[in-house]
Amino acid sequence: MDYLLSSALTEGANIEKTVTEFNEALKIACNSTFPIHRASRNSTSHRSVSWWSADLTILRKRTNALRRLHRTTRNNDELREKRKTQYFGCKATYAATIRREKIRSWKEYRDVSTATNPWGAIYKIAAGKGNTMTQMSLRKPDRTLTADTKETLSLMMETFAPQDNRGDDNEYHKNIRALTEQPVNTTDDWEFTTPEIRNIIENMKTNRAPGEDGITSEIYNHAFKTVPTFITAIYNSCLKQGIFPTDWKKAKLIPITKPGREQSNEVSKYCPISLLSIGGKVLEKLMINRINHHIHTTEYLYKNQHGFRPQTSTIDAVKALIDYVEEGFSSGEVTVLVSLDVEGAFNSAR
Repeated sequence: MDYLLSSALTEGANIEKTVTEFNEALKIACNSTFPIHRASRNSTSHRSVSWWSADLTILRKRTNALRRLHRTTRNNDELREKRKTQYFGCKATYAATIRREKIRSWKEYRDVSTATNPWGAIYKIAAGKGNTMTQMSLRKPDRTLTADTKETLSLMMETFAPQDNRGDDNEYHKNIRALTEQPVNTTDDWEFTTPEIRNIIENMKTNRAPGEDGITSEIYNHAFKTVPTFITAIYNSCLKQGIFPTDWKKAKLIPITKPGREQSNEVSKYCPISLLSIGGKVLEKLMINRINHHIHTTEYLYKNQHGFRPQTSTIDAVKALIDYVEEGFSSGEVTVLVSLDVEGAFNSAR
Protein backbone atom coordinates (compact mmCIF):
# COMPACT_ATOMS: atom_id res chain seq x y z
CA MET A 1 0.00 0.00 0.00
CA ASP A 2 2.84 2.37 0.89
CA TYR A 3 4.50 1.86 -2.51
CA LEU A 4 1.21 2.25 -4.45
CA LEU A 5 0.36 5.50 -2.66
CA SER A 6 3.81 6.99 -3.18
CA SER A 7 3.92 5.99 -6.86
CA ALA A 8 0.74 8.04 -7.43
CA LEU A 9 2.63 11.21 -6.48
CA THR A 10 4.23 11.69 -9.87
CA GLU A 11 5.65 14.92 -11.28
CA GLY A 12 3.03 17.68 -11.18
CA ALA A 13 0.62 15.77 -8.89
CA ASN A 14 -2.04 17.85 -7.10
CA ILE A 15 -0.35 18.03 -3.71
CA GLU A 16 -3.14 20.16 -2.20
CA LYS A 17 -5.71 17.45 -2.97
CA THR A 18 -3.37 14.69 -1.76
CA VAL A 19 -2.78 16.36 1.63
CA THR A 20 -6.53 17.00 2.08
CA GLU A 21 -7.37 13.36 1.32
CA PHE A 22 -4.56 12.14 3.60
CA ASN A 23 -5.82 14.28 6.51
CA GLU A 24 -9.38 13.07 5.97
CA ALA A 25 -8.20 9.45 5.95
CA LEU A 26 -6.39 10.01 9.26
CA LYS A 27 -9.51 11.57 10.80
CA ILE A 28 -11.73 8.69 9.63
CA ALA A 29 -9.27 6.12 10.97
CA CYS A 30 -9.11 7.90 14.36
CA ASN A 31 -12.90 8.32 14.64
CA SER A 32 -13.47 4.64 13.89
CA THR A 33 -10.73 3.47 16.27
CA PHE A 34 -10.63 5.77 19.29
CA PRO A 35 -13.51 6.08 21.77
CA ILE A 36 -15.20 9.49 21.45
CA HIS A 37 -16.25 11.11 24.72
CA ARG A 38 -18.98 13.69 24.39
CA ALA A 39 -19.99 15.71 27.41
CA SER A 40 -23.71 15.69 28.21
CA ARG A 41 -25.72 18.90 28.15
CA ASN A 42 -25.63 19.09 31.94
CA SER A 43 -21.97 18.20 32.31
CA THR A 44 -19.79 20.94 33.79
CA SER A 45 -16.60 18.95 34.43
CA HIS A 46 -14.70 20.47 31.50
CA ARG A 47 -16.16 23.97 31.45
CA SER A 48 -13.92 26.92 32.17
CA VAL A 49 -14.86 29.10 35.13
CA SER A 50 -14.46 32.83 35.57
CA TRP A 51 -13.01 32.55 39.06
CA TRP A 52 -10.03 30.36 38.12
CA SER A 53 -6.61 31.97 38.54
CA ALA A 54 -2.93 31.25 37.94
CA ASP A 55 -2.43 30.68 41.68
CA LEU A 56 -5.04 27.92 41.61
CA THR A 57 -3.26 26.24 38.70
CA ILE A 58 0.00 26.23 40.68
CA LEU A 59 -1.74 24.92 43.81
CA ARG A 60 -3.48 22.16 41.85
CA LYS A 61 -0.21 20.98 40.31
CA ARG A 62 1.53 21.05 43.70
CA THR A 63 -1.34 19.15 45.38
CA ASN A 64 -1.31 16.47 42.68
CA ALA A 65 2.47 16.16 42.90
CA LEU A 66 2.36 15.72 46.69
CA ARG A 67 -0.43 13.17 46.30
CA ARG A 68 1.67 11.12 43.88
CA LEU A 69 4.68 11.31 46.22
CA HIS A 70 2.58 10.08 49.13
CA ARG A 71 1.13 7.18 47.14
CA THR A 72 4.45 6.03 45.72
CA THR A 73 6.26 6.06 49.10
CA ARG A 74 5.91 2.48 50.38
CA ASN A 75 9.05 1.21 52.15
CA ASN A 76 9.62 4.12 54.54
CA ASP A 77 6.77 4.65 57.04
CA GLU A 78 8.26 7.82 58.53
CA LEU A 79 8.73 9.47 55.13
CA ARG A 80 5.29 8.31 53.99
CA GLU A 81 3.66 9.90 57.05
CA LYS A 82 5.58 13.14 56.47
CA ARG A 83 4.50 13.30 52.85
CA LYS A 84 0.92 12.49 53.86
CA THR A 85 0.90 15.51 56.19
CA GLN A 86 2.31 17.73 53.43
CA TYR A 87 -0.29 16.46 50.96
CA PHE A 88 -3.28 17.03 53.24
CA GLY A 89 -1.98 20.47 54.20
CA CYS A 90 -1.62 21.53 50.60
CA LYS A 91 -5.00 20.00 49.74
CA ALA A 92 -6.68 22.04 52.49
CA THR A 93 -4.99 25.23 51.23
CA TYR A 94 -6.11 24.42 47.68
CA ALA A 95 -9.73 23.90 48.76
CA ALA A 96 -9.74 27.10 50.85
CA THR A 97 -8.31 29.11 47.92
CA ILE A 98 -11.05 27.78 45.62
CA ARG A 99 -13.75 28.84 48.10
CA ARG A 100 -12.18 32.30 48.46
CA GLU A 101 -11.95 32.80 44.68
CA LYS A 102 -15.56 31.69 44.20
CA ILE A 103 -16.77 34.20 46.78
CA ARG A 104 -14.65 36.98 45.29
CA SER A 105 -15.95 36.24 41.79
CA TRP A 106 -19.56 36.13 42.98
CA LYS A 107 -19.20 39.50 44.72
CA GLU A 108 -17.83 41.04 41.56
CA TYR A 109 -20.68 39.60 39.50
CA ARG A 110 -23.24 40.65 42.12
CA ASP A 111 -22.21 44.27 41.59
CA VAL A 112 -23.53 44.04 38.03
CA SER A 113 -27.02 44.64 39.44
CA THR A 114 -27.29 48.04 41.06
CA ALA A 115 -29.89 49.33 43.48
CA THR A 116 -31.49 51.33 40.67
CA ASN A 117 -31.83 48.27 38.41
CA PRO A 118 -33.32 45.35 40.39
CA TRP A 119 -34.23 43.52 37.16
CA GLY A 120 -30.63 43.11 36.03
CA ALA A 121 -28.34 40.08 35.73
CA ILE A 122 -28.81 38.71 39.27
CA TYR A 123 -32.60 38.70 38.95
CA LYS A 124 -32.35 36.88 35.61
CA ILE A 125 -30.15 34.19 37.16
CA ALA A 126 -32.57 33.70 40.06
CA ALA A 127 -35.52 33.54 37.67
CA GLY A 128 -33.70 31.22 35.30
CA LYS A 129 -34.20 33.57 32.39
CA GLY A 130 -31.88 33.86 29.41
CA ASN A 131 -28.22 33.11 29.11
CA THR A 132 -26.33 33.64 32.36
CA MET A 133 -23.01 34.37 30.62
CA THR A 134 -21.79 37.93 30.93
CA GLN A 135 -21.23 39.85 27.72
CA MET A 136 -17.55 40.39 26.88
CA SER A 137 -16.96 43.77 25.30
CA LEU A 138 -13.69 45.10 23.92
CA ARG A 139 -12.65 48.61 22.94
CA LYS A 140 -12.57 49.33 19.21
CA PRO A 141 -10.09 51.70 17.49
CA ASP A 142 -12.71 54.49 17.65
CA ARG A 143 -12.75 53.99 21.48
CA THR A 144 -16.33 52.64 21.54
CA LEU A 145 -17.10 49.18 22.91
CA THR A 146 -18.20 46.16 20.89
CA ALA A 147 -21.94 45.55 21.11
CA ASP A 148 -22.12 41.74 20.97
CA THR A 149 -20.09 38.54 20.81
CA LYS A 150 -19.96 38.53 17.00
CA GLU A 151 -18.51 42.04 16.89
CA THR A 152 -16.03 41.16 19.67
CA LEU A 153 -14.78 38.11 17.79
CA SER A 154 -14.51 40.10 14.55
CA LEU A 155 -12.37 42.72 16.32
CA MET A 156 -10.12 40.01 17.76
CA MET A 157 -9.63 38.38 14.35
CA GLU A 158 -8.89 41.75 12.68
CA THR A 159 -6.26 42.41 15.35
CA PHE A 160 -4.67 38.95 15.59
CA ALA A 161 -4.86 37.99 11.89
CA PRO A 162 -5.19 41.16 9.77
CA GLN A 163 -5.96 40.77 6.08
CA ASP A 164 -3.11 41.12 3.59
CA ASN A 165 -4.55 44.03 1.62
CA ARG A 166 -2.72 44.62 -1.66
CA GLY A 167 -4.26 48.08 -1.83
CA ASP A 168 -2.02 49.18 1.04
CA ASP A 169 1.18 48.23 -0.79
CA ASN A 170 3.79 50.85 -1.60
CA GLU A 171 6.28 50.45 -4.45
CA TYR A 172 8.68 48.43 -2.31
CA HIS A 173 5.97 45.93 -1.32
CA LYS A 174 4.79 45.65 -4.92
CA ASN A 175 8.32 44.81 -6.07
CA ILE A 176 8.62 42.14 -3.36
CA ARG A 177 5.34 40.53 -4.50
CA ALA A 178 6.53 40.58 -8.10
CA LEU A 179 9.80 38.87 -7.14
CA THR A 180 7.95 36.04 -5.36
CA GLU A 181 5.94 35.31 -8.50
CA GLN A 182 8.98 34.99 -10.77
CA PRO A 183 10.29 31.49 -11.56
CA VAL A 184 13.28 30.36 -9.50
CA ASN A 185 16.39 29.63 -11.53
CA THR A 186 18.54 28.22 -8.74
CA THR A 187 19.52 24.57 -8.47
CA ASP A 188 16.98 22.38 -6.67
CA ASP A 189 17.86 21.37 -3.15
CA TRP A 190 18.44 17.73 -2.22
CA GLU A 191 15.23 15.77 -1.63
CA PHE A 192 14.12 15.08 1.93
CA THR A 193 15.09 11.59 3.08
CA THR A 194 12.91 9.20 5.05
CA PRO A 195 15.33 9.14 8.04
CA GLU A 196 15.41 12.95 8.01
CA ILE A 197 11.61 13.12 8.26
CA ARG A 198 11.44 10.26 10.78
CA ASN A 199 13.87 12.04 13.09
CA ILE A 200 11.73 15.20 13.13
CA ILE A 201 8.43 13.36 13.70
CA GLU A 202 9.82 11.18 16.49
CA ASN A 203 11.22 14.24 18.27
CA MET A 204 7.92 16.12 18.22
CA LYS A 205 6.68 16.75 21.77
CA THR A 206 3.72 14.54 22.67
CA ASN A 207 2.20 16.85 25.30
CA ARG A 208 1.26 19.60 22.83
CA ALA A 209 -2.33 20.34 21.84
CA PRO A 210 -3.21 19.36 18.24
CA GLY A 211 -4.20 21.80 15.55
CA GLU A 212 -7.53 22.34 13.83
CA ASP A 213 -7.51 18.80 12.37
CA GLY A 214 -7.14 17.15 15.81
CA ILE A 215 -4.18 14.99 14.70
CA THR A 216 -1.60 14.67 17.49
CA SER A 217 2.11 13.99 17.06
CA GLU A 218 1.62 10.41 18.32
CA ILE A 219 -1.05 9.72 15.69
CA TYR A 220 1.14 11.24 12.99
CA ASN A 221 4.09 9.13 14.15
CA HIS A 222 2.03 5.93 13.84
CA ALA A 223 0.86 7.01 10.37
CA PHE A 224 4.46 7.60 9.30
CA LYS A 225 5.50 4.13 10.51
CA THR A 226 2.68 2.69 8.36
CA VAL A 227 3.32 4.63 5.13
CA PRO A 228 6.81 6.23 5.41
CA THR A 229 7.51 6.26 1.66
CA PHE A 230 4.18 7.95 0.89
CA ILE A 231 4.63 10.68 3.52
CA THR A 232 8.20 11.25 2.33
CA ALA A 233 6.87 11.64 -1.22
CA ILE A 234 4.33 14.22 0.02
CA TYR A 235 7.04 16.41 1.54
CA ASN A 236 9.27 16.09 -1.50
CA SER A 237 6.36 17.11 -3.75
CA CYS A 238 5.87 20.20 -1.56
CA LEU A 239 9.59 20.96 -1.92
CA LYS A 240 9.68 20.50 -5.70
CA GLN A 241 6.49 22.46 -6.40
CA GLY A 242 7.18 25.18 -3.81
CA ILE A 243 3.81 24.62 -2.13
CA PHE A 244 2.78 24.79 1.52
CA PRO A 245 -0.62 22.99 1.51
CA THR A 246 -3.60 25.09 2.59
CA ASP A 247 -4.82 22.40 5.03
CA TRP A 248 -1.53 22.72 6.93
CA LYS A 249 -1.89 26.52 7.17
CA LYS A 250 -5.15 26.36 9.14
CA ALA A 251 -4.79 27.10 12.84
CA LYS A 252 -6.91 26.85 15.95
CA LEU A 253 -6.55 30.24 17.64
CA ILE A 254 -6.73 30.41 21.45
CA PRO A 255 -6.69 33.89 23.07
CA ILE A 256 -4.85 33.78 26.43
CA THR A 257 -5.35 36.67 28.86
CA LYS A 258 -2.08 38.33 29.84
CA PRO A 259 -1.27 38.28 33.58
CA GLY A 260 -2.63 41.29 35.46
CA ARG A 261 -4.88 42.45 32.61
CA GLU A 262 -7.99 40.41 33.35
CA GLN A 263 -10.15 43.48 33.95
CA SER A 264 -8.98 45.38 30.86
CA ASN A 265 -11.29 45.87 27.88
CA GLU A 266 -8.46 46.41 25.39
CA VAL A 267 -7.99 43.72 22.76
CA SER A 268 -4.25 43.81 23.55
CA LYS A 269 -5.05 42.08 26.87
CA TYR A 270 -4.98 38.81 24.91
CA CYS A 271 -2.00 36.90 23.65
CA PRO A 272 -3.15 34.79 20.66
CA ILE A 273 -1.87 31.22 20.61
CA SER A 274 -2.16 29.46 17.24
CA LEU A 275 -2.34 25.66 17.35
CA LEU A 276 -0.97 24.40 14.02
CA SER A 277 -1.29 20.97 12.42
CA ILE A 278 1.51 18.44 12.92
CA GLY A 279 1.92 17.91 9.18
CA GLY A 280 2.64 21.61 8.69
CA LYS A 281 4.99 21.71 11.68
CA VAL A 282 7.05 18.87 10.20
CA LEU A 283 7.33 20.70 6.86
CA GLU A 284 8.36 23.87 8.71
CA LYS A 285 11.09 22.04 10.63
CA LEU A 286 12.37 20.36 7.45
CA MET A 287 12.67 23.74 5.74
CA ILE A 288 14.14 25.47 8.80
CA ASN A 289 16.86 22.83 9.12
CA ARG A 290 17.83 23.29 5.47
CA ILE A 291 17.75 27.09 5.71
CA ASN A 292 19.76 27.13 8.96
CA HIS A 293 22.38 24.87 7.43
CA HIS A 294 22.67 27.18 4.42
CA ILE A 295 22.89 30.50 6.29
CA HIS A 296 25.39 29.16 8.82
CA THR A 297 27.69 27.55 6.26
CA THR A 298 27.62 30.77 4.19
CA GLU A 299 27.79 33.03 7.30
CA TYR A 300 24.89 35.19 6.10
CA LEU A 301 23.69 36.11 9.60
CA TYR A 302 25.09 39.19 11.31
CA LYS A 303 27.02 38.44 14.51
CA ASN A 304 24.84 40.79 16.60
CA GLN A 305 21.61 38.98 15.76
CA HIS A 306 20.69 37.04 18.89
CA GLY A 307 17.11 36.02 18.10
CA PHE A 308 16.08 32.96 16.06
CA ARG A 309 19.57 31.49 16.17
CA PRO A 310 20.72 28.28 17.89
CA GLN A 311 23.01 28.64 20.91
CA THR A 312 22.04 32.31 21.40
CA SER A 313 19.43 34.04 23.56
CA THR A 314 18.34 37.35 25.03
CA ILE A 315 20.89 36.77 27.81
CA ASP A 316 23.68 37.03 25.21
CA ALA A 317 22.15 40.26 23.91
CA VAL A 318 21.93 41.77 27.41
CA LYS A 319 25.53 40.77 28.17
CA ALA A 320 26.74 42.38 24.92
CA LEU A 321 24.83 45.55 25.83
CA ILE A 322 26.30 45.67 29.34
CA ASP A 323 29.82 45.18 28.01
CA TYR A 324 29.28 48.00 25.51
CA VAL A 325 27.93 50.39 28.18
CA GLU A 326 30.73 49.57 30.64
CA GLU A 327 33.31 50.16 27.90
CA GLY A 328 31.80 53.61 27.29
CA PHE A 329 31.74 54.46 30.99
CA SER A 330 35.36 53.44 31.46
CA SER A 331 36.46 55.76 28.64
CA GLY A 332 34.32 58.68 29.87
CA GLU A 333 31.88 58.56 26.94
CA VAL A 334 28.11 59.07 26.96
CA THR A 335 26.08 56.02 25.92
CA VAL A 336 22.60 56.43 24.39
CA LEU A 337 20.21 53.49 24.09
CA VAL A 338 17.24 53.53 21.70
CA SER A 339 14.62 50.81 22.25
CA LEU A 340 11.96 50.08 19.62
CA ASP A 341 8.80 48.14 20.38
CA VAL A 342 6.52 47.47 17.40
CA GLU A 343 2.93 46.80 18.43
CA GLY A 344 1.61 43.55 16.94
CA ALA A 345 4.81 43.09 14.92
CA PHE A 346 4.32 39.40 14.21
CA ASN A 347 0.60 39.80 13.54
CA SER A 348 1.09 42.39 10.80
CA ALA A 349 4.56 41.67 9.40
CA ARG A 350 4.50 41.33 5.61
